[in-house]
Amino acid sequence: MAVYRHGDLDHLAKLLAGADRAVVVTDTVFSMDGDVADLGALAELCALRGALLVLDEAHAVLGPQLDPPPGLEVLRVGTLSKTLGSIGGFVAGPASLVDVILNRSRPFIFTTASPPADAAAALAALAVVRSAEGDRLVTRLRHLVDRLRAGHPSPIVPILLGDEQRAVDAAARLLDQGLLAPAIRPPTVPAGTARLRVTLSAAHDDADVDRLLAALVALDA
Repeated sequence: MAVYRHGDLDHLAKLLAGADRAVVVTDTVFSMDGDVADLGALAELCALRGALLVLDEAHAVLGPQLDPPPGLEVLRVGTLSKTLGSIGGFVAGPASLVDVILNRSRPFIFTTASPPADAAAALAALAVVRSAEGDRLVTRLRHLVDRLRAGHPSPIVPILLGDEQRAVDAAARLLDQGLLAPAIRPPTVPAGTARLRVTLSAAHDDADVDRLLAALVALDA
């Protein structure tokens, strides 16, 4: 196993150059910075090298989307417990690869099947996501994210504070006002990058964002 530097496709290309068979694994949305992978460039590189591309889409509410080039095999790993509000997860991809997972993946083999009620809840939520109502919810979420940080690609918005104690104190002050923005500290993030992790959803509204913005300004007062 080799780890390529974050977002560094040149580094990944060098690692793949020495590999006869390779599996490239990436988040689509990275959970602490809320930034996104360049899926188009990753897909092209994997297709060129004959590598399997595995995408962890647990946080991909607003994208990015991928239109795989011909010949590229892709496995998509997703969760039912975030956007869809249920529990469990899934792997989607070519039938032959899914069969391998069904028969060789120890975590899957030794996992209890999803309860029927949870499966039904996930299906109902998926129907909403794929409807006009779902489109409206995504549009609302995009608007809220832009109010907090224009153009940011995901609902995960980090507020970098640097010092660990400052982040802990800031999170406590926000919580006193009914605002949950957890303090994230090393080793979860690199030293010197302690932060508040703000996560927006379509259940929020403009008044919620107004409260958050005012509270964030007051932190520096």
